[in-house]
Amino acid sequence: MTTIKILIKADGFVGNNYNVKEATHEKFIKKDLNGILLTEEDCKLILKALITSIEEIKALYPDEKASVRHHHIVKYHNNTRLKSFTFEIVFEDKSGSSHTINEYNFFNKAAKHTDLSTLILKYCDITDDGAEGTRIWIMDEYDQGPPAGTYAILALVNQSKKWIPPYIEFLRTNDLDHEVEQMWDIKSIIDKYGWIKETCRLAIARNISCCGQGGTEQFNDFLNNGLSGYLNIDKNRKGFLDFILQEFEEWDAVDFRLKEGSEKYYKSYIVNTVSNFDKILDEEEINKIKTVLLKKWEDYNRN
Repeated sequence: MTTIKILIKADGFVGNNYNVKEATHEKFIKKDLNGILLTEEDCKLILKALITSIEEIKALYPDEKASVRHHHIVKYHNNTRLKSFTFEIVFEDKSGSSHTINEYNFFNKAAKHTDLSTLILKYCDITDDGAEGTRIWIMDEYDQGPPAGTYAILALVNQSKKWIPPYIEFLRTNDLDHEVEQMWDIKSIIDKYGWIKETCRLAIARNISCCGQGGTEQFNDFLNNGLSGYLNIDKNRKGFLDFILQEFEEWDAVDFRLKEGSEKYYKSYIVNTVSNFDKILDEEEINKIKTVLLKKWEDYNRN
């Protein structure tokens, strides 16, 4: 009986002195012999095994973090937590030839099966919440791998534009003050689909909730690469303004600043963010959005 071996290597911190702890995890599943390479059934079982394995590995690094979390800044009772991991899949086909598949290639194959999308998204969820409250990282030899789940969610996005909103949610869980490949991933998505509603939402998020190191600069590049022309059409411009308001509804910083109770900080960190769009929106449009946000403050403090 041919088997598939899933080999996971992980590392993280234990104790309060940031001592590094490494872990190796193996799982074996039966290979579906109906296909020479990985079948849909194989991919499904591998995904389930990966999700279970990561849960088990996380248990080796109990971080004991407090429940309060904002922008992935987390208070810890100790320094124990999972930092990074990598996996590979090894199996033999019916002819006896050995195959090794890395994470990138596995998800590109798995995402072609639409019935596996729920499991792929679950994988993205389980790989959140690593060191410092951000995503676990993909381990590589230069310690510069992207956040875990990146290859999984991008594989879905490459299959269909309908996965762009989940990709935005994924980006919001990234530590965008320490970007790796996100700028190029975002550019690739927009290059693939052009300017449509979904990519407008991505561009807006890049300028607000997913701004990070280079968000505003990249957004301004978008304007010079087709977005300005797209927004010259009245219908597109109206939709764009609606998406900006939707982004502020979804941005967790808004709720945080409301609850924090400082009008000064709310205006500084939330309302003034609208000015990130001053190269494309006119003064009247900017003021309309600011008025909506200021009313949200007034309504919250009236109740």
